[in-house]
Amino acid sequence: MTFSGSREHRLVHLRPQEIMPQLGEVLGDVARLAETAEARFRHLPLLSVPVDGAGMPVRAAALFLARCALESRGRTGDSQRTYAECLLDWLEHLWNSAEGVALPSDELLLSATEETLQLYRTKLFHAETRSRSRVSSATANLRVTVVAQFYLWAQVNGFESLVGEFLRGRSGDKRSLARRVVVRHPRQLGVEELIRLFGHVRSVFRLMFRWCLVTGMRRFEIHDLLKSMLPSPQSLPFDEDGLSKIQIRRKGGKEAPIYAPASLIEETNWYWIADRPKPMPGFEDVVFLNRQGRAVSRQSLSREFRRCANLIGSEATLHHLRHTFAVNVLKCLEKSRREGAELNSLKTLQVLLGHSNAETTEVYLQSLEVSSDAVVSALDYLYGNTQ
Repeated sequence: MTFSGSREHRLVHLRPQEIMPQLGEVLGDVARLAETAEARFRHLPLLSVPVDGAGMPVRAAALFLARCALESRGRTGDSQRTYAECLLDWLEHLWNSAEGVALPSDELLLSATEETLQLYRTKLFHAETRSRSRVSSATANLRVTVVAQFYLWAQVNGFESLVGEFLRGRSGDKRSLARRVVVRHPRQLGVEELIRLFGHVRSVFRLMFRWCLVTGMRRFEIHDLLKSMLPSPQSLPFDEDGLSKIQIRRKGGKEAPIYAPASLIEETNWYWIADRPKPMPGFEDVVFLNRQGRAVSRQSLSREFRRCANLIGSEATLHHLRHTFAVNVLKCLEKSRREGAELNSLKTLQVLLGHSNAETTEVYLQSLEVSSDAVVSALDYLYGNTQ
């Protein structure tokens, strides 16, 4: 059980499998209201419950988040946590806008008006204060969308509100509360930047970063990697193309393959034999362990990357290793296609990245086109004529 938030409102993050015997006591009224689905709580990775300053659940918001958790296909609980943080930010906005009027949190939520929501939307897109910088358009859209979905759900589940009536009345309106998202091209790290960054990486994180860079795996997929998934040392010589197919569980819980070079498998096997700490009970099959013998956390992986990036003055994030993998693989695939190979570059990359939608993969093609040799040559020519 973990906590986050401020003094007025905070989130209680629960791991149902760890606290199932006490779940009814912890969630109280929230668990009883969702009793038809309570049996399914056991299998959820995370439940987030907003509570007020007295520690009481914000009933409507908690039920909405429980419904989101039950419908989610994610394995990490990150989506549930994100939705909860969006509602927490909205609650904080309502609390700060109340100007000292003390209302119960549920009443505060349901007494909000469409004007308040519009002002919140404007603040997200335009306001910049000393305590917080302006959020990206994608983050602002997500927060407004989650708030809108909450009120639409509340309106048909016994929690009527002015915002809910307003949003339901606009159901046929093609206009959206969300703003146009500023699309950013994927960021790839250059060779020099990678060399400098890897020069500062400590212990097991170096190998984990290599897995991110060479296979395009996501953070949680690296965290969940098991020794039983890897090919045995005896089978490696039979991988004629030098790549080993490894079946993992990807985003959304689906089984899909990744392809790892034999050299990466060999390095991982050596780590397993020579450097891996003694595992604690329950972590015997986990590949990457911390000094205590437990799985290296996803947060630790991100923190180590941030530490190394800060040391070299880079704004890159761990996810940019996946971008670097995608852009460079696509370059090679496109080169082979131009030389006569019969392949669908985007479809191949889609499989390698584990994308369920081809449109998600197409953004890498746009990035490749922008950074193509022809574009670079044209810009160099223009720049040269200004000398």
